[in-house]
Amino acid sequence: METPADISQEASEDFYKNFAACLNVEGSFDYPFETLENIGKIYSPDHRLRIFTWNIATGISENLYYGIIQFYSTLKNKYIVIPLNSLDSLNKLNPQKVWNGSLYYKTIENKHTGQKYYTLLGYDLNTPLSNKKLIDVISIDEFDELYFCEKLIQYEDHIVDRIVFEYNEKAIMSLQYNEGIKMIVFDHLSPSRPSMTGQYEFYGPDFTYDGLKWEKGMWVHYSNIDVTN
Repeated sequence: METPADISQEASEDFYKNFAACLNVEGSFDYPFETLENIGKIYSPDHRLRIFTWNIATGISENLYYGIIQFYSTLKNKYIVIPLNSLDSLNKLNPQKVWNGSLYYKTIENKHTGQKYYTLLGYDLNTPLSNKKLIDVISIDEFDELYFCEKLIQYEDHIVDRIVFEYNEKAIMSLQYNEGIKMIVFDHLSPSRPSMTGQYEFYGPDFTYDGLKWEKGMWVHYSNIDVTN
């Protein structure tokens, strides 16, 4: 089977539709799809959902992102397939909000008042000058409807839906979940010179670390943390 990296954009759209249909076949949730080497495949810690993401380069500075979430519905007693590129909104409070696109590489599972939340760590190739890493949070409500959460991240002085870190294309930024301290730990980014403040293609790690800790149903930001503990 050809992968999206090897075929045209038009053919990739056909692949996307066919792959989504394939995931509706009984038994597909546990099928490894090992031949799809250029597609990211991650399970949630509770093994309730699986996320597929991949990208297609459409030019020097542009990428198209594709994503599919497959999860088990206890109400319907079957697996549900959600194509993230669908025009249907995945946000309860903002019907116009659509998926921004990302290559997800990690899921983190948390609970609050009986509700499960899945935090996604992702990567975006962005432009030839800068890359991005990001944090999204999704959940499944009592009707087994999957949605992207709002206002669950306290970052600096703001309550936000998601966090996007942009930095120089040649820099390497770490964004990982540290099991030892139960925090999302990431490099603090700073401009190479004060005059470059706000020009994120000149940002990179400054050898300090920040973190997010799950507290009372929200990710809370901590600055300058000690990652050696």
